[in-house]
Amino acid sequence: MPVLFIGHGSPMNAIENNEFTRSWRDISKKIPKPEAILAISAHYEREDSSVTSNKKLKTIHDFYGFPQELYDQKYDCSGSKELVTKVKDLVKKVNFDSKWGVDHGVWSVLSKMYPDADIPVVELSINRKLSMQQHYDLAKKLYKLREEGILIFCTGNVVHNLVLARMPGTPYKWAIRFDEKVKKYVTARDDMKLVNYELLGEDALLSVNSAEHYIPLIYSLGATNKNETASFFCEEIVYASVSMRCILFEASKE
Repeated sequence: MPVLFIGHGSPMNAIENNEFTRSWRDISKKIPKPEAILAISAHYEREDSSVTSNKKLKTIHDFYGFPQELYDQKYDCSGSKELVTKVKDLVKKVNFDSKWGVDHGVWSVLSKMYPDADIPVVELSINRKLSMQQHYDLAKKLYKLREEGILIFCTGNVVHNLVLARMPGTPYKWAIRFDEKVKKYVTARDDMKLVNYELLGEDALLSVNSAEHYIPLIYSLGATNKNETASFFCEEIVYASVSMRCILFEASKE
């Protein structure tokens, strides 16, 4: 299976028909239908590495101040005991979490990609105690899941600075520069430059002012090998400081 990194942006995408949501719908038709989905989301952080263990995952509306229509949205996907077991076998130090469900970083996108909610989903938490290198190394352990038809679905934003967001707003130059730098290093597969993003200067520090939206990108790199092709879509910055960049990693078809 390929690996996806999705810039999910505003929860409003879940109820809108726009260039982003159409691209998510289109990408689902370009890749094989997954047997199951392992999601790494910016919005599922814990002090440990956990996986959602529910049979049915509740739809979490982890935001406030939006229209009622958004809170009425449900994404009634099932969990997967089989996938939970596979992740546990590969990662070892993983706990089970029956309280979490699917957060908006996951369901707002999957509701466009797979509106029937007929693919089992498991979320793997972002462990706040891990370094960026440890996140990358953990992702490498997940690679084998792809051989079994499991989509590793990473959802965050390359540039995500809500403190400086403005609407409407021309993108900040620092946001444009860092977003393009990420594209350059992903294309070159210079993964360590991206793992050690703090060394890339002020543009990086402004773009990744809280790392939880950036960490899913590191999982997408760790779960792929350097011979795979990276293609980009949704290459736009919204609210001046949120990159919608999405990346599809796939093995050569030759």
